[in-house]
This record gives sequence, structure tokens and C-alpha cells, in this order.
Amino acid sequence: IVDGVSKIDRLEGIDRESREAENFRKLLLAAAEDWRVVFIKLADRLHNMRTLAALSGPERRRRVAAETLEIYAPIANRLGFAAVSDELQDLAFRHLHPHRHRVLSKALAHSLAGGRNAAERAREVVCETLERGGVKAEVESRRKNLYSIYRKMLRHRLSFAEVEDIVGFRVIVQDRPSCYLALGLLHEAFRPAPNTFTDYIAMPKANGYQSLHTTLITRSGLKLEAQIRTRDMHEIAETGLAAHWIYKQSAGGLDPPQQEALRRLASLLRLHAENAAPSEFLEHVKVDLFPGDLYVLTPQGTVIILPRGSSALDFAYAIHTDVGDHAERAVINGRHMPISAKLQNGDQIRIIANPDASPLPHWIGYVRTARARSRIRHVLNLTQRERAESLGRRLLANALAKLDSSLPPDGVGEDDWRLFLSSQAMTEREELYRAIGLGKIMPDIAARGLARRAGGRKSRGTKLNPILVGAGDSAVRLANCCHPLPPEPIVGVLAKNHGLAVHAADCSAIHGLNKKSEKWVDVAWSDMAGTRPHPGAVTVECRNQTGLMSALTRTMGERDINIVSCNFSGGAMARETLTVDFVLEVRDLPQMDGLLSALNRMPVVIQARRTRGEGAGRQ
Repeated sequence: IVDGVSKIDRLEGIDRESREAENFRKLLLAAAEDWRVVFIKLADRLHNMRTLAALSGPERRRRVAAETLEIYAPIANRLGFAAVSDELQDLAFRHLHPHRHRVLSKALAHSLAGGRNAAERAREVVCETLERGGVKAEVESRRKNLYSIYRKMLRHRLSFAEVEDIVGFRVIVQDRPSCYLALGLLHEAFRPAPNTFTDYIAMPKANGYQSLHTTLITRSGLKLEAQIRTRDMHEIAETGLAAHWIYKQSAGGLDPPQQEALRRLASLLRLHAENAAPSEFLEHVKVDLFPGDLYVLTPQGTVIILPRGSSALDFAYAIHTDVGDHAERAVINGRHMPISAKLQNGDQIRIIANPDASPLPHWIGYVRTARARSRIRHVLNLTQRERAESLGRRLLANALAKLDSSLPPDGVGEDDWRLFLSSQAMTEREELYRAIGLGKIMPDIAARGLARRAGGRKSRGTKLNPILVGAGDSAVRLANCCHPLPPEPIVGVLAKNHGLAVHAADCSAIHGLNKKSEKWVDVAWSDMAGTRPHPGAVTVECRNQTGLMSALTRTMGERDINIVSCNFSGGAMARETLTVDFVLEVRDLPQMDGLLSALNRMPVVIQARRTRGEGAGRQ
């Protein structure tokens, strides 16, 4: 256990952030095997925070306090150590913002002194109400911790005087039915504040926490939060999962909500601990291990818990990686929505999958959970490898054919291949193909190396087959600087680590490039190019008047042209004229020309032109 808590001593050659991430990774891996590692670590951190004032240097104290607030207090919360989490937060708050801490402490003490009588009277009414209703209960007073008050003030932009439900009470009853009976009695005696009731018994929090929450309004207008729970639920709320360790000695003896909390947390720990990049690792930990809980439902009514801010795509990956990989649309509460749609508490979601769908790069921006983000990146990396390999194979075949028509890749002997790959520190042909496809090795250089070992002859003017563009091969990228469209003349340029980029032949970005350079690749539009959408950029200068955007978008929609994005600018004349930069999806150059003609005929348009060069990148 102590070894799991101990830091890794030998971590040389990496920065402090990476070193801390690696130490935390070690802690999580140990915790996934034995939860007592975390219990000891939290006790150790709590002791460190209580004596933090003795640490020399304010910067060091702030760094330890920030780490506590971002990582260890949320871990305590996730494991259900409410008392430990609250104390860690308040201690960290004191060292990070000492002046704010002092001001709020004084304000809280004054507020509690002034409202003590009203709160005590309300507590007496609660006790009398429950006794008359035949519910045996213990009623304890409670208050929000200082950091929770501060965070609420920031989140809702409130002054201290505007923060309500600072004080409240806990009602501890004998069994689960008594919880709901007590709730009914309290709602009879006090007016419940609207939209404040939450049933964490039926839907436990991710850390296994169970309780009924409601906010009651007294006759004097004071708002009091009431938490209603059983004794077992109270032990879990106060001392977390360790409460049952004392009595039941094993995870198997835990109640179902706590077992599920441990299973989910262990899965997350392993997922994060296996993430290779330290910066991403800490980012994912902060998002996934300590989320604000969002409760959504499958069509069968199963509750899925996600971090707040999650999308339908996060939900799809929470169900299964295959569902996420092939997600196309979502049905949320009976309405068809995009997979990027943000979810709300209580939403019921059904995912519509398409076997032909697969993760796209912009999906990363849709998701919040590390499970979804890691899976999307994994699939994208695999796809990029496969496509780079395919492109590299074709580029090398053309380069070899240029040197000697009798030397296609399969015509080079096995010994020649082995020797050349060895010279490049590679073991398989596929590695070479991928390196060529990604632009890390020029195909002409690889071809000359292979041909030299195989005794190839100089070029005999072999006619080469160009690389076809527009057939759905994403390893071939259309350049954003010029947005080429079929059937205009195009050229291909190999860029290091970016693969093959296709430019319009008159693109200013390639004017300085030697056409005999090894980076230059022969390309041509495929027969399918005119049937697929391609990005195109248009700049429209127009008179600024009501209905402008409606008229422009209607003209584009009538020609079956999709708008990807638009950007507005105007300068000093913005009140009279407006410039709109569009990125569109168009099939070919004739469709683009037809759109420009239609736009230029509109009375509201001063000039519409296709954007090339630097202007195309303004979006």
C-alpha cells in the first residue's frame, strides 16, 4: 500500500508537470488494485494541507493548494469522503485566495449569527412535524462549506447576500420508505422551493451517494436545504466507501450503488492510467473522475451517468464503442437531433447508427468524456495509418516506374527490400509505405534506394498513372489556401507529416516550388470527383439591409449548396455595406460559377467572387 502511495524517484529528463502526471498515474494504477492506497493518500494530503503554512515560499504553497483543489478534493468527493473533501477545499481556498477567504469567513460568521434563531426554530418545527407523522428521525444542522459558497457566487455571479440555502439540516431515518414519508411531511409543513427536489436514492450519484434533497422556505422567507437519508446512507455520505470497508471488509459486501460506483471508478482509473500523454492524462482525469453528474436514460429506462456538458455522442460511446463509432443521429425525447447535441438531466436518448459512418476529426470537439475522446483518436489514427499506407504504396509504384518500368514494388527482390528497409531502421514494407504517404520520406528517394540495390536502370520515359483525386480517399487532402474544384487543373505536393495536398495549378502558395522537385506529384481528378461535395470559398460584398442573410442562403439552398461556415466583416462602412466570407460544399467548378452568377444578379449584392489564396483562410 505504501509503495502505491510513494512517488516515483527516477523520472529524469521530463518537466515538473509530466513528473506529477506520472506520479499520479502510478497512484491511480495502485488504487485500481487496492482502494486503501487512496484512503492513505487522502489522509496524507489532508495532514499536509493542515500544516501547509509551515512550507517555505508562497509559490510552493499555492502550487500544492491548486493541486489539492483540482485533484485530491475531487477524488475525496468521488469516493464519498464529504468531510475530507470539504476540509481540503477550504484549506486550499485559504492558501490560494487568502483575502477572499478572510472576507467570506467574516461574512459567513455574521450571517450564521443573525440567522441562528430562525434556523433553530425551523429545526424545532421539523422535529415536531416528523414526530406527529410517526417518523423516528435524528435531525442535524448543517451549513455549506466556505469554498462551496465561493464557487456558487462565481458560477451564478452573486454577492454573498444573494446566496441562499447556506444553512440547512439532515434528517436521518430508519429505512428507505421513511425517507419518502418524511419528505411528504416536510412539504406539508413548509413550502418547497420550485425545481429544488432531487432523488439521489432512486438515482445515486456516481460516488454511490444516496439521499433526498429539497429546499424548504420558512414563514420568514429563509431557505433551508433538507437532506433526508437512512443511517447507512449517512455513513456513506460522510466517510464514503471506506465506511463499509470497516464492517464488510470487501467490495463484494457493498450495496449495489456503491458496487457500481467502484466498478465505474476502477474502469476510469485504468482508462486514464493507460493514456500516454501526461498533459492529456491530467486533463481527462479532471473532466472524467470528478464530473458534475448528468443523469440520462436509454430507451429501456437504464440510467447513464455522464459529466455535465456531455453530448449525444458521449452517450453513444458510454453505451458501447461500436455504437459510438457508427453513430449518425440521435433521437432525444422523441426529437431527431445531431450527435453533437448537448444533453440535459432526464433526457431519454436513442442512437441511430449507420454501418458506413465512422469517427471524423471534428468529433473530438463534440465529446467531453475521455472514453469517447480516446476511442475517436484511436480510430482516426488507425484510419490515417491505413490511408497513408495505401497512398504511399501508389506513390512508390509511380516513383519506381519513373526509374525503370520493369521494377514495380513487387518486382524488387526480397533481399533488396530487406537491405533497404534495414537502412531506414524499418522492418516491414508497410512502415515505408506509411512514411511515404505521410510525407516523411519522398517517394523518389525511396525508389532510387530500392532501384540502386536491385540494379535498376535510369528512366526510359515511362508514362505514369497520376494519383486520382476526389474518389473519397481522405489521404489526399484538398488545400485550404485555394479550394480546388473539378475539373480545373491541379497539382499535388507532398508536405512533411501531412501527406499529399492538392492545389489548383494557379495557386499562389506553390508558385515558388520547383516543378522538378521530389515533392511534386502528378494528380488528376477521378471520374467520381464531380459527384461528391468539395469545399469552396466565396466572398460576398453586399448592402447591409434587413433580410440579407435570408436572401443569400435561399439562393445557395436553391442550388443544393451547403453552407459550412460564414464570417462577417464591415469596417467603417459596416452600417451601409457588409462583407460575408462563406465556406461552402460544391460539386464542381460549373456549380460554383452558376452560384456566383446568381449572386451577382441579386440587387442586394455589390460583388460576389470566388475566394482564393489567403482570403480563403479567413474562416
